[in-house]
Amino acid sequence: MLVLVVALIGAAGGGVYYFRNELGLFGDSRLDVDRELQYVLQERFASNYVPKERGDRLTARWWTDKYLVRSMPNQLIGYDLATGKTAYKVDVPDNHFCRTSTQQSSKGYVAVLQGTRRDGCRRVTVVDLVNGKVVWSKALAPAGEPRSKPNLTDFPQYDHRPAILGDRLYIPTDKGGHILNLANGVVIQHPPPKVECFSTHYDAIGTIGLAYRNCSRSGDKGRHLLGFDAAGKTLWQFNLPVQGSRPTLLVGVLSVNPLLVRVLAGINRKEVWRLDPRTGRHQVVVDLRTRASSDPCEPSGGDGLYDCSKQVVADGTLYLQDGNGIAAHDIGAGTAAGTERWRSVWDLTHKVTAPIGLDEQGHPIVYLLPAKDDPGALVRVDRRTGAMTATAILPPPDKSLTRPGTGGLTQFPEPGGIDWHNGHLAFFRTQSGSRDAGYAATIVAG
Repeated sequence: MLVLVVALIGAAGGGVYYFRNELGLFGDSRLDVDRELQYVLQERFASNYVPKERGDRLTARWWTDKYLVRSMPNQLIGYDLATGKTAYKVDVPDNHFCRTSTQQSSKGYVAVLQGTRRDGCRRVTVVDLVNGKVVWSKALAPAGEPRSKPNLTDFPQYDHRPAILGDRLYIPTDKGGHILNLANGVVIQHPPPKVECFSTHYDAIGTIGLAYRNCSRSGDKGRHLLGFDAAGKTLWQFNLPVQGSRPTLLVGVLSVNPLLVRVLAGINRKEVWRLDPRTGRHQVVVDLRTRASSDPCEPSGGDGLYDCSKQVVADGTLYLQDGNGIAAHDIGAGTAAGTERWRSVWDLTHKVTAPIGLDEQGHPIVYLLPAKDDPGALVRVDRRTGAMTATAILPPPDKSLTRPGTGGLTQFPEPGGIDWHNGHLAFFRTQSGSRDAGYAATIVAG
């Protein structure tokens, strides 16, 4: 597996690998750009790396003031973008199947679940990203009724992601959630075995915690979304509707202000809703069945608070990839809610990714994929009109850094596999397709 870190010239320099083309060396390129990005770091999978189980995925990554930290096989690795060198490696065995918190605490703590498809996620480790060390690690007690041999569902599975809010760590299972003290792992709450409503998934966005709750023991067929604060106090609750015998299933939360969620409603209705917990009403703002592009939440096979944090929501607008371009959807509370404000493409031969962030003026940033004589590029999309302007070009990587017969991640990025953070652009490959992991490019740019 290969990691490339790219930086805007002047933002970071030097490092293990350095590549730069002078402007004008791109043949008949039609990109009129006066800035480049430069590669500053690369890392590969070990040549003898073999995926442990079918479907191994290494999706976790975080940014600190100094480091880009990402999951690699049995490790978290911190890359110092100022020097281009590996700053630290933290051992976290069996991190290939289970999930991690997308959030980090004010001290830079993150939570990593560990385990296997066969046994479930039976251990949690909290890592200090600032200093590159383990804070604590412990085995999880099984949820559910006490028994001599716990069931697989007594532990978190692949779709269970820990969440951090304030000084608490929330770890879900199909039978309820663990709540632990983030600093030391002391149990605040163990999953209660016989309550009528219990949380099966958690998330946190800003200062709001989110719990996806199952109340079937009370006879309620529907699911509930609960918002709570850092002390665990309930702020609001929204009961998802039931249509006949079919409950509405929640896939993920895109934002909390306004409250936007991705749902499965009825038969194959894939939609983005705006929820009003005060009235219990919802409004469809995007019908995803009409869009020929990737899902706004990370790919998933079912319901349950998947990671939608990569989506760009700003100023009453949701920006989504649409075909080869971008569409802006009104998500305000007025009569225009749900309408498409504009749709924009670069041209008929180029394709852009979903938005990967906002610039300092609040305009979406997308990545323009290489095509013909044009290299990849960062593109600014005017939030009012949709007009696209290239702001920096990305030189093609050395052919030795890509898998033979492919163009690598700069040409074929994974959905959701690109980050833009404080001048740093990052590409990630989260899954190795074969044993030639040393050639599978995971490109990070910044």
